[in-house]
Amino acid sequence: MKKAIIFLLCAAMLGTVSCMEKKKPESKSKVIYYDDNGNPIDPKNSTPVPTEPTTPPPTAPEGTFDVEVVRQNIYIKGQLVQLPKKLADFPIGWTYEFYDRKDYSLEEGSGMAKMFYCGEEMGTVMLENCYDGKEDESVAYSIATREADSNIYGITPHVSTIEDVKNHIGEPDEEENTERPFMHTFTYGISQGEDENGVLRANMLNVSFDEDGVVDFVSVYYSKVQ
Repeated sequence: MKKAIIFLLCAAMLGTVSCMEKKKPESKSKVIYYDDNGNPIDPKNSTPVPTEPTTPPPTAPEGTFDVEVVRQNIYIKGQLVQLPKKLADFPIGWTYEFYDRKDYSLEEGSGMAKMFYCGEEMGTVMLENCYDGKEDESVAYSIATREADSNIYGITPHVSTIEDVKNHIGEPDEEENTERPFMHTFTYGISQGEDENGVLRANMLNVSFDEDGVVDFVSVYYSKVQ
């Protein structure tokens, strides 16, 4: 059951491109931004600016997986993102398009959205505390990306290999490897499945590889587990 939930979410977020094209998300920008003079700012016309934290994120010894370290070392387009994070707390330049809950069997209180930085699609976030009309109060507990200018704890789509991942965070807790349809996924950490609101309670990292053994996409989940 846990594997089914994991792979269904991965497919919904990144793997099923044709489905995404048919079921377009609702067009909702996160907020209206203003400069110091009170003039509106269009995030799509902003320039990406890499951010470095005042305190460097923690690291773990090579060959070990620590979700507390991973969730604090997420870089999307050079921007540091640490889970969990309220959408309203993301810096200028980030916008979102929310998927219709009915299309993905999501309960009120949970959500899923495409994330954009300066107008460029960068991946998908899974949300809790997500309610109609109060989307900015939503909290991202998961991020998935397949963009080569992003990385999750140094694992970079289209760049990192199976050996890179093993050397960096060790052997996976679970491995799924099938030929047809091709699927090769490493899973690290734990999942307790969905709660009553449809939020996946998991402290987990998924890494999917293409047929050449190169990372295809990476997703990290960090939500309260018992």
